[in-house]
Amino acid sequence: MDKLAVNKLFKLVRELTGKTQPEVSAGAKITYQSLQQFEKGQASLSKETLKLMAKGLYINPAYIDDTVSYPFKSNGRLIKMFMPDGVIFDNLEPLYFLSKLNKQIRMITLIAPFPELKRFSNIGLPLIYAILLKDDHNNIFLFRRKKEKDIFNLSSDYPSPIVKLTKISQENKSVISIAQKELSRDVFDKIREWNLLSIADIKYLINEEITFTKLFEPTETEIVQLELQRNIGVENLSSYELMLINEIRTKDIAIEKVSKMLKEK
Repeated sequence: MDKLAVNKLFKLVRELTGKTQPEVSAGAKITYQSLQQFEKGQASLSKETLKLMAKGLYINPAYIDDTVSYPFKSNGRLIKMFMPDGVIFDNLEPLYFLSKLNKQIRMITLIAPFPELKRFSNIGLPLIYAILLKDDHNNIFLFRRKKEKDIFNLSSDYPSPIVKLTKISQENKSVISIAQKELSRDVFDKIREWNLLSIADIKYLINEEITFTKLFEPTETEIVQLELQRNIGVENLSSYELMLINEIRTKDIAIEKVSKMLKEK
């Protein structure tokens, strides 16, 4: 993956963290117009100025110096970001972006407590209120929708986010592990309120003993069954077949039904 230009990185991270140009530029004692021109690629800023702004955006100063290829450095803080809204489906591009940059990702979808069902304006199942992610640089990210009453609907998009993440895992030869956990009312309220949320409130979730599903790491039985259908190697399996493996695992579909499902495709 090509390295993202510094001006585009600053614009992307600023928008994901919900910060305005005046807020970010004030930290470096420059005008917001100067930052605006920089983000558009119409002006340059000194490395010293960029590093001052980088502190509040979790951007690695070494990335600005072009000595590392990974752009994020949390310094022990929680990297809080709002997932952008999609036109029709949820826009999960930040997840795909991070997955392409890391060789190992741990992701936990955080479910809203059941009594909170009435809060939400876009009901879906399950009620994924936030997504927690740990990269292989020891940074911890938390994603939430910008409107506190919105949730993620990961089942409506096609191809599904699981299929997209599986493809990234295959192409990058990386390990993407996914788990799910229901939030306590206390932590749910802190995520909803957002501004005072810190890594101390959330870190235990990523460190708990949770069963993760790795994408894509098929069992020998799964590989044999699918190879029998097409007589090809696993690297040539279609997105549908990869999705089918996930269905076998998560919905307890019997292996014997694989052949029937493929014929009905």
